[in-house]
Amino acid sequence: MKRNLSRMFRTGVAAAAALLCAMPFQAAAEDYPSRPITLIMPFGAGNAPDTAARIIGDYLQRKHNITLLITSKPGGSGIPATLETVRARPDGYTISLTSANVLTVVPQYKKCGFTYKDLAPVAQVNVFTMGWGVRADSGIASVQDLMDKAKAERGKYSLASPGAFTAQRFYHANVMKLFPESDLPYVAYNGGAEIVTALLGNHISAGFTPVVNFKPHKDIRVIAVCGAQRDPNYPDAPTFKEMFGDGFVFDSVYGIVAPLKTPKDRIERLQSLIKEALSDPDVQAKFAKVNMTTNYLPADEFGKVIEGYYKLFEEPIRKAKEAEKK
Repeated sequence: MKRNLSRMFRTGVAAAAALLCAMPFQAAAEDYPSRPITLIMPFGAGNAPDTAARIIGDYLQRKHNITLLITSKPGGSGIPATLETVRARPDGYTISLTSANVLTVVPQYKKCGFTYKDLAPVAQVNVFTMGWGVRADSGIASVQDLMDKAKAERGKYSLASPGAFTAQRFYHANVMKLFPESDLPYVAYNGGAEIVTALLGNHISAGFTPVVNFKPHKDIRVIAVCGAQRDPNYPDAPTFKEMFGDGFVFDSVYGIVAPLKTPKDRIERLQSLIKEALSDPDVQAKFAKVNMTTNYLPADEFGKVIEGYYKLFEEPIRKAKEAEKK
């Protein structure tokens, strides 16, 4: 009897100790986030994704007292910023607002230390319409005009977009196949804000970026957009699809990702916070004020979008790499 009581006592003490040990971890999970979250972006400050991040950050601060430390690390086709996220402690306190292009195009083109499978999707934030813009006083009214001038005066014209190894580069290459006699080289910049500045300063002939970056500038004319439909802000700008067919539909998808082994409950908490923020009427009004919309998708659906982008550019990138070897 004494042995049984002793055994029961020891078992009870062990169970209580286990429960006490588990309590701090459970409390920590429930309290998440209890300190500032660092959000890394592979884009320059002042462009469309940066604006979206700051609107979301402002909401989280006001509604939940959650501080979002937004860090812009442009350049290197998004590789340095993405690697920093991949290598961060997977505790939910380092995340990234990035594009499907950075996660899927760059790793297929060159070894960079990550693939999209090395990150955990959290939520899609929005989708930007991409487009080509020129100076309004350039005398260029269409893509055909631009190509005609690039053919007549070789070496004078150029098109710039963020990143050297991006979807925009391969999209530009596909367009140029339709105009083999035109000389319109691709120039890599760090972000949309830099492109707009360079365009207004006559350092480049055309910019290729989300059209929301052009919207504040009356001195810029959008000559074509890459979406399946015309952009309501630029109803006179035709789509590349209208001009060249279905193979020229391309939007830029942005969303939140985290280090791969981030606990599921923290991913779900982040997802819930992003969904709540993007559903808020005040947040939507702020997005609309800067000519953006919210396009929320949960983690699993956003993951499927990323995988779809990988497959979309798989063949064009393979062919481009083969052509460079010849």
